[in-house]
Amino acid sequence: MSYYVPEKITPDIVWNNIPIRDPFSHKGTYGSVLALCGCEAYRGAAALCALGALRSGAGLVTVAAPEAVISSIASRILEATFLPLPDDAALNDAIRRSTVCAVGCGKKADDQTAEEIHRVLSLSAGTIVLDAGALTCMAGHLAELRNSCAGQLILTPHPGEAARLAGSSVRDITDAPQKSALQLAALSGAVVVLKLHHTLIATPEGELYENHTGNAGLARGGSGDILTGIISGLAAQGLSPLRAALCGVWLHGASADRCAARLSMQAMLPSDILTDLSQLFQENGR
Repeated sequence: MSYYVPEKITPDIVWNNIPIRDPFSHKGTYGSVLALCGCEAYRGAAALCALGALRSGAGLVTVAAPEAVISSIASRILEATFLPLPDDAALNDAIRRSTVCAVGCGKKADDQTAEEIHRVLSLSAGTIVLDAGALTCMAGHLAELRNSCAGQLILTPHPGEAARLAGSSVRDITDAPQKSALQLAALSGAVVVLKLHHTLIATPEGELYENHTGNAGLARGGSGDILTGIISGLAAQGLSPLRAALCGVWLHGASADRCAARLSMQAMLPSDILTDLSQLFQENGR
């Protein structure tokens, strides 16, 4: 029997934390997201992350990726700006200037990705969201994460990535998900979003939340990239890592529930939920 009793994420938690846009605001009011995402094999992941950040309200979104990735996705995300890599000086400047750095969507777990993560950890003064390839690169380096940027980091692993980070097995994670999420948060100093049927959000201080929105229509490639983008876009607008994670996970799932009702779980695509996300914002005065 589990002794961990998570708090359920409610709509009130979400709408009490997402700000209403000021009629006298400008794009700088809503922060900037640097999406360090994508490789030749996974080009769409960078686009999905950027679209998630834009649709959740970020003021500026920049995709930093190889030219082959940018040329493939630029026509899909007209509102983003692009930073072709490699360009060390420009990347360093972009990291320093960004409110949020989202790293790892569609990235291979290789030396190049590891170098980019360390660059972000050393230069960023904002929130850092790590997903996918970035998480695999940091397996065995949780102390480095805690020492580098405790208090500003969000990790978004599925059970396989969580197992690699914790040095355990997938079964260890799924048999005791609440304990695993809390331990991973404590070891890394990060807010941990453990993606499950009921996604868990844990903090290093021992707070634990559980999400009850979402459905099996999200069980396809690209869903996690959209989630990383939504969380990053909310964090760019001033939400704390915990609040950005709570609101992002709930909105992602609630949008997917609406999308499934509209298109079916079988046929819906990750990018389809952005339409439903927009409707949720509209109905709640955002």
